[in-house]
Amino acid sequence: MKIYLTRHSKTIWNSELRLQGRGDSPLTDDGITNALALKRFLNDSKLNFDYIYSSPINRSYQTACLLFDESIIIKDDRLMEMDFGELEGKKIHELKDEEKIIYDDLWNHPERFKHIPHGESYEDVIERCLSFLKDLNQLPADSTIFIMTHGMYFIVLLGTMLHLDKKDYIQINNPVVDGCSLTLVEYDNDYHLIYYNKHDYLPHKMEDIYN
Repeated sequence: MKIYLTRHSKTIWNSELRLQGRGDSPLTDDGITNALALKRFLNDSKLNFDYIYSSPINRSYQTACLLFDESIIIKDDRLMEMDFGELEGKKIHELKDEEKIIYDDLWNHPERFKHIPHGESYEDVIERCLSFLKDLNQLPADSTIFIMTHGMYFIVLLGTMLHLDKKDYIQINNPVVDGCSLTLVEYDNDYHLIYYNKHDYLPHKMEDIYN
């Protein structure tokens, strides 16, 4: 089984350095351009997918629709971004001191991160990942799969696939994967990372927060 992973393209809140989580904002012009660049790359590479999955949050689903305008896209709630609770919509540089500590733990010290008030923990997201992967592994072994999701969920999903401890998630998020990049994982009784964050075809790189 071949599993191609990516995350949604750049949004207005990304540009404004706001945390999104379960909140949402529209794709920017650069984001749309990048999605169309990935579409051309997939077509030029003659990559065909048996199953296409997307988070139902609009920035993710809209990106998937730009890529696969003539294909069935399966929305799955388990692919939604981590719920960032009270921090959603806030600009990073405007966080209060206690919020900055939580935010730093979220990205840089996942082993000690608990949760943002009214948000999810890593364990909550891991549980969603395991449930999704259990169903994915029931598909035919020769399937080629495409998954469109979000920055933090991408980290946890890939970390779960690779059996990483939470403290080692920072190996994935530094640098964080670009929107509309490609990461390929092959599954044959276990997961094997083939390549990560391929983005040489993208005209615009994301250099801000990733969620």
